[in-house]
Amino acid sequence: MDCATPWTPRTADVNTDKKLLDVQNLSVHFQTPEGELQAVRDVSFSLRAGETLGVVGESGSGKSQTMLAMMGLLANNARADGQVLFRGDNILNVPTAQLNRVRGQKMAMIFQDPMTSLNPFLTVERQMTEVLQIHQNASRGQARTAAVQMLEKLRIADPLRCLQSYPHQFSGGMRQRIMIAMALLSQPDVLIADEPTTALDVTVQAQIVALLRQLQQDHGTSIIMVTHDLGLVAGLSDQVMVMYGGRVMEHAQADDIFYNTRHPYTRALLESVPRLEHADDALVAIPGMPPSLRNMPGGCPFAPRCAKADNACQHPAPLQVVALSAADHVCACHHTEGQA
Repeated sequence: MDCATPWTPRTADVNTDKKLLDVQNLSVHFQTPEGELQAVRDVSFSLRAGETLGVVGESGSGKSQTMLAMMGLLANNARADGQVLFRGDNILNVPTAQLNRVRGQKMAMIFQDPMTSLNPFLTVERQMTEVLQIHQNASRGQARTAAVQMLEKLRIADPLRCLQSYPHQFSGGMRQRIMIAMALLSQPDVLIADEPTTALDVTVQAQIVALLRQLQQDHGTSIIMVTHDLGLVAGLSDQVMVMYGGRVMEHAQADDIFYNTRHPYTRALLESVPRLEHADDALVAIPGMPPSLRNMPGGCPFAPRCAKADNACQHPAPLQVVALSAADHVCACHHTEGQA
């Protein structure tokens, strides 16, 4: 190991009185041969140090595009509008050099598909150590030691051999754990996890969740957990944002989402989750299909699949407070409902 001054990890600011991340009216548009498509519409939320936001919704609801816009990683034919305030500074659409002072070091992302995110021509060691060498001025030896320690935390056997290997030599689950290790190495203030446990068995999933919780306790890390797994959201999140058709349908504290559900789409998602106490019951599926960006309904995007839809739903419902006991419980529906 390098004999220079020992490298020490950054310590996050754990002042929970300030908004660490404040997203305001974030929208994402794509230019296509058929015209402009809007994938995300006016998404707003905020996050304080040590908080976890769960973002849930079906495929195509705009979850991942929202996160990619925040990180400045949209496709070339896309543009983002609105504001993404990190510690009060707007980082949306800023020059790459300015964004790189935040991205990777203070804000990190675990991507959904590790095979397309890892460089097939570089060893795992090269890809992991450059995170610390570039963003935190660690020496190669210090960065290698930190990488080994992080792989050990993720229960990866023989981490030294892992570092010398290439991504194609691992299973999908192993590649995902390597991606998680890379994101956690810099101990970011904000960690965006896009379906981080998709390819992992339940035992490894539990290990990942435990590691994320420990990261929060030690460093005050804020986490945005993008997932289809409502069980994962319930066990980790402080607040939950439900998206559909590129819009926020409901947003509240986790307990309110699960025990005081107000939007029919949120209710439908919860009812589609298998439960042990009802193991013999048939699964309840949401009828129909999510809307196409090329043919979005003019009003509420969920109206074609909603049993409560009527003429009022031909017009989009604004997000509004729906629970007198919780001023931060908002819902976009003309027919808000309490859970039975």
